[in-house]
Amino acid sequence: MRLWIRTAAIAAVMVSLVGNFAFAETLRGDQLLIMLTDDSSSGMQANVNRYRAMGYIQGLLDAYTVFSTRDPSLNIYCMPEQGVSTAQARILIVKWLREHPKRLHEQARLLVFHALSEAFPCRNASTGQKPGPPKKVVVPRQN
Repeated sequence: MRLWIRTAAIAAVMVSLVGNFAFAETLRGDQLLIMLTDDSSSGMQANVNRYRAMGYIQGLLDAYTVFSTRDPSLNIYCMPEQGVSTAQARILIVKWLREHPKRLHEQARLLVFHALSEAFPCRNASTGQKPGPPKKVVVPRQN
């Protein structure tokens, strides 16, 4: 009986992990927007969706910070020195998604980077000026 319970517990953890990896790969902008703003679900489900989306955004912010510090040529956006809270990033991203409804079918991670690059453009080091339009953000598709 104990072996069966252990096996079931391990299987549940594995299914959960696979589900989370699939979530990150297939999330679209419309889904992210709903998760960040939906108040029509039960209070518990709305909170779960919001926290899941916030975790997704925080993961993107953390990953970008790590990679852009190692290779400055990857700078898509430049955060202010005091940083940006996940809550502030959420507000900026929701605003950007609502202003660009024709792009909601695209991958959420790509749209998050577009939103942040418009909100926090990098300045030219020599002139201190903001550059022209943000450079095209290309995030490689993962298999």
